[in-house]
Parts: sequence; C-alpha cells; structure tokens
Amino acid sequence: MSADEFWVLTHDDLRGIRFYNEDISHTTSFQSKALSYASFYNCNLAGSSLERTDLSYARIENCDLRGTAITASGGFCVRIMNCNAADACLWQSGFRECDFTGTDLRGAYFESTVIEDLKVNYLTQFDLPLQHRWNNRTIPNKHMPDLLRSIRLAYERAELWSHVDNYFYREKTAQRKHILWPYLKQRRSISVFVMWFLSLASAILSGYATKPIRVLLWGAILSFSFSGLYFWLGIPSANGPAQTTYFESIYLSLTTFSTLGFGDVTYEAARPWLRILTTVEALVGAVWTSLFVVVLAKKLFR
Repeated sequence: MSADEFWVLTHDDLRGIRFYNEDISHTTSFQSKALSYASFYNCNLAGSSLERTDLSYARIENCDLRGTAITASGGFCVRIMNCNAADACLWQSGFRECDFTGTDLRGAYFESTVIEDLKVNYLTQFDLPLQHRWNNRTIPNKHMPDLLRSIRLAYERAELWSHVDNYFYREKTAQRKHILWPYLKQRRSISVFVMWFLSLASAILSGYATKPIRVLLWGAILSFSFSGLYFWLGIPSANGPAQTTYFESIYLSLTTFSTLGFGDVTYEAARPWLRILTTVEALVGAVWTSLFVVVLAKKLFR
C-alpha cells in the first residue's frame, strides 16, 4: 500500500485471506470479521482492532502487533509466531492449542483470557509480574493465579524450567494472597489458617520448593542461632578464652545440625536441658537437610 491509501474491508467473511508485507496499522476494518485460516506475513498491525474476530487456524507471523486490541477474539490452533505483541490487549479472548513461539507479549493485558495447551519457546516473553492495567481496566486479583498457571504450564510443556519456577512461585504467591487470605478472613477456620500458614512458610523457607539456596541460607541462620544459645548458656569448655568458646559453640552447633555428632564436645549429664537442646537441633538439622536435598533434586533432575 502507498501512503495515501487505506483499507476498507466490507465483507464479514474473510476466511483464508492473505496479506504480505502490508501496513494495515490502526485500522478497525477487521472488527467482527471471520479471519479463520487467514494469513498475515510481515505486516504492520500495530494499534489495529481485531475485536470479536474468529482467528481459528489463522497464521500471524513476523508481524507488528504492538498495542493491537485482540479483545473477545481468539480460537483454536491460532499461530502468532515471532511477532512483537507488546502492550497488546487480549481481554476476554480464548486461545486453545495455539502457537505463540517467539512472540514478545510483554505488557500484554490478559483479563479473563483463556489460555490452554499453549505452545511457546525460549524466545516467547511474558511479563513477570503480568501487566495489571489496560486503559481504565484492572485485572481482578482473584484471576491472577489462573493466568499465571496457564503460562507456567505452557513453559512446562516446553521444558523451560527456569521460567516454570518463576511463574510457579508467582502463581502460589498470588493464590496465597488473593484466594487463601480472603477466604481465611471470610471463614475464620483453623483448617484454612493452617493452609494459609503452611503456604506462607513454604514461600519464606524454600520459595515453594523452587529456591534451594534459600533453604541453605535458612539452615545456616538456624545453626548460628543455636550456636548463640550455646555460647550464652555455656558450653563444656566455657572456662577458656571468649574467642575459643565462641568458635567452639559454632563447631558444636554445626556438627549437631548436620547430624555428624562427633561426640568430642558434649554436655555432661548434669546439664540435661542442654542435652535436650542439642537433640532438638539434631532433629531440626535432619529435617532441614532432607528438605534441601528434595528441593535441590527437583531443580537438578527434572
């Protein structure tokens, strides 16, 4: 098209139509059209409106979709590949068994969007966190876990595990904040509180089993906390210099926490409560070591 031309599409049925290297930006001519089996190659659709369009089996490849309104649209087996769809609006759209490989969807708005069996690759990009606003609209908080889950499952099928972990963490966090917490305030039951508290503890201690380094750091904090208790309450060689006593308390705590139990530094029978304290630390250390192994194995062996 030349600079002084514009598109006016009057037929509603545009199934199978093909566009190559065309500038059809900021047009509303595609609204409410049947575009199934249509093809767009290297076209500029930036700012256009594809509102209420049927895109089943359509192919949109290497196109500029920045700011495009794909609202109340979508379909089955839509292929939007290697496109720039930054800031696009997919409000109330549905995409099932679709291919979004190589497409940049950062800034895209997904309120009430259904995404099922989506195909992505390492070049596909979504926001983390997702775009929350578009014009005067805001995604309801309760919808965020489902949206994050859909994207996480897409990356999981592509075996892009670092992306999976990021979206799984966001999904579980949104679920705790926007589903469990309002439900707890409404019901005020012990069982719901336990669910919410366990979710919070999992987030803090292990990042929902996605962050083994966090488990390791918390283990170190616990071990040094126990060593502080030993130093304060007195260890078997408390008569030595303060520096020696301090390092010996760390040594006692680390060997106890790691369940090595060398036995060269132990509390005598006259101090039963401190014996119980070291036993408690050994139990905590055994559980913590198991947790670290499980989280690390999940990261390394899938």
